[in-house]
Amino acid sequence: MSDLSRRRLLAGVGLGTLGLVAGGWSSAPAYARADKWAQLQRQLTGQLVWPDDPRYVRLAQPRNLRYAALMPKAVALCKSVEDVAAAVRWARETDTPFAVRGGGHNYAAGSSATGLIISTRRMARGRLDGATLYAQAGARNRDLAAILPEGDDLYLLPGGNCPNVGVTGLTLGGGIGPNATWAGLTADHLRGVTMVTATGDVVTASATVNPDLFWGLRGGAGGNFGVVTDLTYELVEVPVRRATTFIFDFSGVDAVSRAGRAWQEARRNGGRLISGSWFAGRGTAGVWCRVRGQVLMGGREASDVLAPLIAAEPDASEVTTRSWWDAYLWYRTPVSPNNTFWDRSLYAEQDLPGRAFDEITRHLDAFPQPGRAFGGFQLLGWLGGKVNDVPATQTAYVHRSARWILEVMSGWADPTDPSVWPTRVPADIREWVEQFWDLLLPYSNRHSYQNFPDPALEDFARAYYGRNLPRLSKVKRAWDPDDVFTYPQAIPLTAG
Repeated sequence: MSDLSRRRLLAGVGLGTLGLVAGGWSSAPAYARADKWAQLQRQLTGQLVWPDDPRYVRLAQPRNLRYAALMPKAVALCKSVEDVAAAVRWARETDTPFAVRGGGHNYAAGSSATGLIISTRRMARGRLDGATLYAQAGARNRDLAAILPEGDDLYLLPGGNCPNVGVTGLTLGGGIGPNATWAGLTADHLRGVTMVTATGDVVTASATVNPDLFWGLRGGAGGNFGVVTDLTYELVEVPVRRATTFIFDFSGVDAVSRAGRAWQEARRNGGRLISGSWFAGRGTAGVWCRVRGQVLMGGREASDVLAPLIAAEPDASEVTTRSWWDAYLWYRTPVSPNNTFWDRSLYAEQDLPGRAFDEITRHLDAFPQPGRAFGGFQLLGWLGGKVNDVPATQTAYVHRSARWILEVMSGWADPTDPSVWPTRVPADIREWVEQFWDLLLPYSNRHSYQNFPDPALEDFARAYYGRNLPRLSKVKRAWDPDDVFTYPQAIPLTAG
């Protein structure tokens, strides 16, 4: 999604990635392979990966290089639910800090730890049985897309469009994506899970078995109640066989502002059959934007929906009717390397007034480091429609009245000293982001997307979970009363 659009731009201005291959992580300390660590290895059918293993950086490095120093002593490559249970019990018994990682795309390094990473990357199998999909915890979007049927009967698990994002983390935080407006959230299609508890026991949860836990797992975010190792989904049938993809590019303050208003009008035209984003930034040549998405229509119908964007006089455009499957693949974003960034999100329940686009575009134009860093904004239209058909308290994902996500993005050169944690946001970029946040607050409901974790949120629990927070804390106390699964923005045991 947008995060990869930003990364392509960062590459374009020469902001590369950081290779952690030297310094204190060049080899494992002598004690690390003795005593308690040797005990853990004996309990696993998988293996421990140490810092001198060529796979270590790929498996251990956080997606966001602001947290490049947050590296573990070892990564446990688990092969089974029994491996996960053994690793959890061992970490608890030895008082070793740990985190769970599937895809590893947590924006705030919530899947990183200084002690042990419990990785489900090798547990990535999936299989279909009619319209039922079974997946292991390490499966990523690309793994599941590869087994979806392409024949006359098209079925889909609605999810994200970044191939490397882990499906488990996506699901547990709700799971928005380009098909959510007509198909709902990923979590809405979850029908059952297997989970390792804080005591290392293995339990299942569904609408009829441990229903409170199942409720919390559909939007309560990962790393709060236990380690989900297996998931069962009910797929949705694709309602069309052809769809239209579109790209509209604009440049200049006035044109970009006009494009934002036109994007909102196009969404009103298309209802739940259109999704996409208005993605804007500031380059060396000035402010620009790209409106990109898809309409589940073809030909003249799609042109009528997109008429406001066509009338806004883009610099360039591409509107193509394709087979539905080609349109689905077209919307995938390319895999990009880890880099340094800070993103913030807010939900909006209504369309933004016209003046908001003038304010947003002017603020983009004031970005302090064009060409050397990245500052951008996204009006993400992957909400409403089917997502909002579900009552806010039916699952832990509470944001059922939202129509938009307002996302502020920033990125800068990767840290040259990976021992510093976290890497500081440059002062001028921090000021620009904070001013942007203040500008957007009046247009929002002050909630934020739990799958875009933001360390700067002052009341993160209520921003992520709203009125569902007290019930989530109750589920937390029931399944993890000792707060074994914890991180800086974990669900609190008591809702204050």
